[in-house]
Amino acid sequence: MDRSIPFGRHNVAIVLGCIGIALSWLSGDTSGLIAVTAPLYALVGRQSGWFAIGLCILALVALLLLIDAAGALGYSALLGVSSFVAALFAVRSIIQRCENEASDRQVDREARLIVESMPGLGWSTDANGNFIYVSPSVIDYVGKQTEEFNRTGRTGLEAVHPNDAERVTRAWLHSLRTGEPFETEHRIRRFDGTYRWFHALGRPVLDGSGRPTGWYGTTIDIEKRKQAEETAAKSKQQLQEIIDTMPALAWTTNAAGEASYFSKRTLDYVGFSSEELFKEPFAAMHPEDIPAFKEVWAQSVASGKSFSFTYRLRRFDGEYRRHVGRAEPLRNEAGSIVEWIGANIDINEWHEAEEALRTRELQLSLLVDTIPTMVWCMTSEGEPSYLNRKLMDYVGLTLNDLEAPDGTRLTGAIESVVFPEDRAIVRANLEQSFRTGNPFSMKYRQVRADGVYRWVDGRAEPLRDTDGRIIQWYGVTIDVDDETRMHETLRLAQERLARATQAASLSELSASIAHEVNQPLAAVVTNSEAALRWLSSEPANVERTKATLDWIIRDATEAAEVVSRIRALFRQSPQTQTMVRINEVIGEVLRLMQAEISGKGIRMDVELFPDLPPIAADRVQIQQVLVNLIRNGIDAIEATNGARKLLQVRTQMDEENNMVCVEVRDHGCGIKEPERIFEAFYTTKETGMGMGLAICRSIIEAHNGRLWAEPAESIGSVLKFCLPMSSGGLE
Repeated sequence: MDRSIPFGRHNVAIVLGCIGIALSWLSGDTSGLIAVTAPLYALVGRQSGWFAIGLCILALVALLLLIDAAGALGYSALLGVSSFVAALFAVRSIIQRCENEASDRQVDREARLIVESMPGLGWSTDANGNFIYVSPSVIDYVGKQTEEFNRTGRTGLEAVHPNDAERVTRAWLHSLRTGEPFETEHRIRRFDGTYRWFHALGRPVLDGSGRPTGWYGTTIDIEKRKQAEETAAKSKQQLQEIIDTMPALAWTTNAAGEASYFSKRTLDYVGFSSEELFKEPFAAMHPEDIPAFKEVWAQSVASGKSFSFTYRLRRFDGEYRRHVGRAEPLRNEAGSIVEWIGANIDINEWHEAEEALRTRELQLSLLVDTIPTMVWCMTSEGEPSYLNRKLMDYVGLTLNDLEAPDGTRLTGAIESVVFPEDRAIVRANLEQSFRTGNPFSMKYRQVRADGVYRWVDGRAEPLRDTDGRIIQWYGVTIDVDDETRMHETLRLAQERLARATQAASLSELSASIAHEVNQPLAAVVTNSEAALRWLSSEPANVERTKATLDWIIRDATEAAEVVSRIRALFRQSPQTQTMVRINEVIGEVLRLMQAEISGKGIRMDVELFPDLPPIAADRVQIQQVLVNLIRNGIDAIEATNGARKLLQVRTQMDEENNMVCVEVRDHGCGIKEPERIFEAFYTTKETGMGMGLAICRSIIEAHNGRLWAEPAESIGSVLKFCLPMSSGGLE
C-alpha cells in the first residue's frame, strides 16, 4: 500500500520542522527538535532505516545544543538527551501505529472490494469459526445477515442440505482443529428454498506462531458443473450399459495398439479378467490365427487404416468360435490417433451357414453342369447371365463369346446359335415373354458345335420376388431333334397305317354292308316271289299282290338308304338329321339282328322308357352305333364260357341334363380299361380291328352326346350313350 503523504502536507511539515529547529537553537531547548520528526517522516518515512538514521542525527544535534547550553557534558545534559531520544522514539511509535491502522483499514477496504466483486459467496470468520463478515452475495442468496448466522450457533450450517450437513460439519471442525485448509462440495439452500451445489474453499490466517487467527473463504456456485457431471455420469453409465449389453465384444487400445479396455461381455465370453488379458491379450485366440492377426493388426496401426480380420476365439467353455474383429482409429483435432476402438462379432453360425451354402452352391453347380439338359439364365432385362457346362459344350461358346456389336448378349446369342430362318420368331417370343412376364416355350433349330442345326425345345420361367417383380429368368434347352424326326417318321407311318387300316376295314365294312343290305334285298326277293304266286293263282289275288308290292317298295327303299348313308360316310357329307324316337330305332335294330341273336342262343331283356321325347339324329348312324354295341355285347358273352347269355337294353330319361340315354349291358368278361377301348386300333378281340367303338364315339360326339363304358355291378360291362333331347325345328 502507498504510504506517501500528499505534497501539500509535505510543505506544512517542512515549515513546522524548520520553525522547531530555529526555536530550539535560539532557546537552547531540545524540545523544539521534536517537531522535525514530521518532515523527516514525510521525506524518508517509507524507508524505516533512513528514518532511524535521521532520528540519530536529531539526537546528536540535541546533544550539541545541551552541551552548548551547559558548557560541559554533565549529568543534566545526559538526562536531557535521554529524555529527548525517548520522546523521539515515542513519536515514531505513535506514527507507525497510526500508519498500521490506516494501512489495515485500507487493506480491509480493498479486500472487501475484491471479495464482493468475486463471482461467489465470500466470507470470513474468527479463529473459532464465528462469522465476522459475509459478502452481499451471501446475504442476497441465503437471505441472512452476519449476526443471524452467528445467532444460530451453527455458523451457517442450517442453510446446508440435511444430507450434506454432517459431512460438512466434520470437515469444518477438522480444519478449525488442525488449521488445515477447508474444502468441500455441498448443497446450500437459497432464500426461495431451492438447493444448489457449491464448492467451498477456506484458508486460515496464521499468527507468528502459526496458530489460526481467522478464516477467509469463498463458496462458488457449481450447480451447472454438477448437472453436467451428472449428465456425463448418466451418459457414461448408459454408454457402459450399451457396451455391456450390445451383442458384440468391445475393446480399445492406445495409439500404439496396446490393449487398454475390455467390456464386461468380452470378459464374460472368454472367461478372463482384465488383468489377465492386459498381461496376455492373445490368451483366448486360436494359436494358428495369432501370427496372421498380429501382422494385419500391425499394418493397421502403422497405416492408421481400418482393421478387419476373421479368426477363432475360445469361449469360456473351451469351444473355438469364428469371430470377425473390426477396429477404427479415434483421432484428435490435429488428426493424430489417440485410441483404437474395436469390437468382435460372433459369426460362427453365419460362417457355418456360409460354408453349407457354399457346399450346396458347389453341389448345385455340379448338378446343373452334369444333368443331361442345357441350362441358362437371363437377367430381368433379358440379358444372358449364365450358361451351364452342357450348353457351352453343345454350342461351343462361352458367355463372353456372346457379346454382340450392339452391346447385348441376347443379340449375340440369337445370331450365334439360332437357325437363320428361326431367329426373328425366337427373338419376338423372347421379347414378348420379357415384356409380359409370361413363360417362354417354343421349338426352334439351334446350331451344334460341329455346325449341325438340330431341333431343340426352349423353355423359360421367371423368378419373382415377394412383390411380384421379376428378378431372374431360368431356362432350359432340350435337344429334341431325334424325337422330332422320330415323330415325323411315326406320323408318316401312321398315315400309311391309316390307309392300310382303312383298306382292311373296308373289307369288314363291306361284309357288314352286305349283311345290312342283304336283309331288305332278301325281303324284296321273298315278297316278289309271293307277288308272283298271288298273280298266278286263279283267280289272281290282286289285293294281296298290291300289299306285297308295297312291302317290296319299302324294303328296296330301306336298302337304298343304307347305301346312301354309306356313300355319305365315305364322302364326309353333312349329316341328315331328323326327329327320331330312340325306342323305335332300337326296335328296328333288334328286328334286324333277331336272327343273329337267336342263332347264338342269347336272350334279350329290353326295358324301354315309355313316351321318350324325340331326338335330332341321323337315324342310320344311330342304328350303326346300336348294332356295334349289341354285337360287342354278344362277343363278350361268347368269349366267356359258362356266362349267363343275357343281353339287356334299356332306355331312360335324364331330366336334369335334358338328355335321352341308352344302356347296353352284357354278362361277359368285363372291361379292364374302360377308356382305352375307345382308342383307335385298340382291341381286346383276336380278330378285331379296334375301330368300331372309336367310330361309335365319333358319331355320338358328332350328335353332341356322350359315350362311355363302365364295369357292371356284379359281372360284365355296361356301354352307355346319351343324346340331347330335340328342341324342335327339324324336319
